[in-house]
Amino acid sequence: MKGKKELFWGAGLILFMILVGVALSQGGPEVETVQVAKGDIIRAVEETGYVQPSTDFNLYTTQSARVVQVPVKTGQVVQKGQPLVFLENLDLATQITDLRSQLSKATAAVSGATAAQERAQLELKDAQADLSRTEELFQAGAATQVELAKATLRVATGQQNVNETSSQLESAFALESGLNQSLQQLDVKAQQLIVKSPVDGILLDVPAKQEQMLNQGALLATVAVGNQLEIKSDILSDDVGDIKVGQNVAITAPVLGQKVLLGQVKEIYPRAEEKQSALGVSQRRVPVIISLPDASLLKSGYEVKVAIETAKKQNSLLVPQEAVLITPDGHQQVSVVVNNRVQYRTIHTNLSDINNLEVTEGLTAGEIIIRDGNLGLKNNAKVTIRK
Repeated sequence: MKGKKELFWGAGLILFMILVGVALSQGGPEVETVQVAKGDIIRAVEETGYVQPSTDFNLYTTQSARVVQVPVKTGQVVQKGQPLVFLENLDLATQITDLRSQLSKATAAVSGATAAQERAQLELKDAQADLSRTEELFQAGAATQVELAKATLRVATGQQNVNETSSQLESAFALESGLNQSLQQLDVKAQQLIVKSPVDGILLDVPAKQEQMLNQGALLATVAVGNQLEIKSDILSDDVGDIKVGQNVAITAPVLGQKVLLGQVKEIYPRAEEKQSALGVSQRRVPVIISLPDASLLKSGYEVKVAIETAKKQNSLLVPQEAVLITPDGHQQVSVVVNNRVQYRTIHTNLSDINNLEVTEGLTAGEIIIRDGNLGLKNNAKVTIRK
């Protein structure tokens, strides 16, 4: 019995020694590592944006009118000067008819006044010639004082008639001119009843419907200049301080596949606007306009992702964001692996992007660090590098 116990304890000791040896040979928990290397880092503000025309025209009614015909549809390509909406204003048509009748009478009055003036001028000319002959005869004693007085009175009367007909003709001309100006103004309003496209472009919207009664200022159609698109993105006011006109913008969208379009910041609105997020949170956002040189694959209204490049450095020492641990006192640390043991190293960083941090102090290219900085490993703990 005693021999069996000694054998049992001996076997247990051997097993324990084997397990300890195996544990010591494993070298600690397995970790994923990365090698510190140099590369380019780009800081960018990322946001959703929407494609819109860079130049569009809203066409409004200039008077109350009825929609007679709408020969175009939304999305249609139109030419400059092409009729888009035909309107009717019965009151305007009545005014034009009445005015043309008045103008016809005024034109007849001008003709009559012109003829009367011409007659008065001829009568005055005859009276002046008769007065000249009478004065000669009076000097020769062949005409009496009464005859001379009659000739003089005839000239005075003729001159008065000329003055009166001139005044009448001037009034007739003034009336005709005023009526012409009024008719021209009404004709301009009549021409506005045919709403035409101001440019070659695309119809974005045609809210006008046939037989619809519209008040002055109602929107009839919106025309965008063809193939001239831009992107509008509402940027959080906290992020807009780093954005400047002229910065490069990477533009992506599902419709583009793997293709990335390059635009530039064209305009930053001077004030923020209050917007509601998808979760109903009120936010202050600033609209930013981004140029879109290549618009062949996008259309107005498409949703895109924009990444506005606010800073860029080349040949910088980079580490993954998740490798950096923030200590309770605010320092940044990484877990460096030296001889399969963990060494915590304090580092200093500068630029960051969505994936990496730029290291300015504390590391050199080629060193190995643990990818996940939050594993909670002890300093100098032994680890196994995952292959």
